[in-house]
Amino acid sequence: MINKYKKRGFVLIELIITITLMGIIMVPLGIMSMEFMRGIVYSRDSGVVDGLAKVEMAKINNLVFGDTTLADGYDNTATNYEGYPYDLRRIVNFANPPANTLKKVQVRIYPSGNIITPLLNTITYRADVSYGAGSGSGSAGSIAANFLEMTGGNIYNSGSAHQLINVTMQNISPSLSITITAAEVSFTGASGIKLQKITINAVDGTRSRWSGSRSSPAGPLSLSPTTTLAAGTSYSNPVLLDFNNKRLDTVESLVFTMSDGSTTTDYSWP
Repeated sequence: MINKYKKRGFVLIELIITITLMGIIMVPLGIMSMEFMRGIVYSRDSGVVDGLAKVEMAKINNLVFGDTTLADGYDNTATNYEGYPYDLRRIVNFANPPANTLKKVQVRIYPSGNIITPLLNTITYRADVSYGAGSGSGSAGSIAANFLEMTGGNIYNSGSAHQLINVTMQNISPSLSITITAAEVSFTGASGIKLQKITINAVDGTRSRWSGSRSSPAGPLSLSPTTTLAAGTSYSNPVLLDFNNKRLDTVESLVFTMSDGSTTTDYSWP
């Protein structure tokens, strides 16, 4: 009988040791699993949030300095931005009062419905600089590229049509006409996508400015005929980029060269 109890006691000790060892092993494994899942969620959030921030920055980059959504004190939150479960807040303030020629634009992205701690906080600046006289024969303030503003625009894919459309072009100079002579375009899309045509219509009656077949990056591409924009004039939907029968994903960069050799802001459309 004594031997029987001794055997049972020995088995109980083994069970206790086994449970202890399992706890020592499983707890770290559980923690590691939780950290792994957090890493997956963070990686997913980080990728989407970075992409949404680029979309917003592209929109800001294509707004004129005086746009109402770039007004001093502007503070707006867009819920479920671009259809994703994230809220995007844009805050605008003058960065150099009292001159008020530089605007600080702050973009914050939060999980939908939670505006306590942002997943991303980024800042860009928009300038409206009036330059003094240059050392040459002209005025630095008359640099043509300073007067060209482009807004709007979207990627269009349907059937055999793959285009950048609905871009508005404006000469913001009150007195000087400006002339566009060349363009450079970088883009992404399906394998084999190529730029085939640059059209700037509703300006002088001529539509096609360049045609060919160029992979990204394309340019500089000389425009013929050149395009002259009258002072203080806005042209709705004058610019069109046409691509071959391949899906267009983004226009990463569109830069125009002016007749005085100056180049415009690097515009992009996601």
